Amino acid sequence: MTSVQETIQPTEPLVPHANLKAITGVLVFLSLPFLMGQLDLSFIVANVGMWWLLFALIVSWVYFVEKRTIASVGWKGCSTKTVLGGVGLGLLLFVLFGVLSVAVQAIGLELSQETAALFASQPWPVLLLVVLRAAVVEEVLYRGYCFERLFELTGSRLLAGLLPLIVFTLAHLGWGVGHLLFVFLVGGLFAIIYATKRNLALLFVAHFTVDALALMVLPLMLGS
Repeated sequence: MTSVQETIQPTEPLVPHANLKAITGVLVFLSLPFLMGQLDLSFIVANVGMWWLLFALIVSWVYFVEKRTIASVGWKGCSTKTVLGGVGLGLLLFVLFGVLSVAVQAIGLELSQETAALFASQPWPVLLLVVLRAAVVEEVLYRGYCFERLFELTGSRLLAGLLPLIVFTLAHLGWGVGHLLFVFLVGGLFAIIYATKRNLALLFVAHFTVDALALMVLPLMLGS
């Protein structure tokens, strides 16, 4: 039987010293969101500006330090089929979000009303920027860069998906323990889809769809 390592190859060949560069990149970029969270910054700087700075650092690292391209973090372009598939996946996740929200409240798990109110108080253009950066930067970090580099280092899709998933979940701790259940399940699903499809564009669209519905459309419908 052909092994996983034989059937699933890295998106680009490794270059000299790639292991050390990959380890450094994974450790640094997974740590930065937590360090950013310790800074006393305005809402838009903390939730938009700093994250796009992180995106720029990842891209610069890939191009100028690793001497590779964005194909090495899973970018394969974006077709109409990909967009439609991403929107459909996002709609399904939004339904899952509603079901889990009811279940979480029923069993009494903590949800951060303060964080929810902070986001709800932001103007629509700011929320759009937040949703866009979450869809792009979080997927590049957790599913693109870190999965690809960890897979190259370990040869294991399980480890390559699980470590970023744990960090991704903990990065949402400010929303409360109850919200982490949804984040973990969605992040796990995204990790499985990425490990199977190796296509970031699909996750960009799905992530944008579910966040836009949850942070922008639903509050508008509820009047809060």
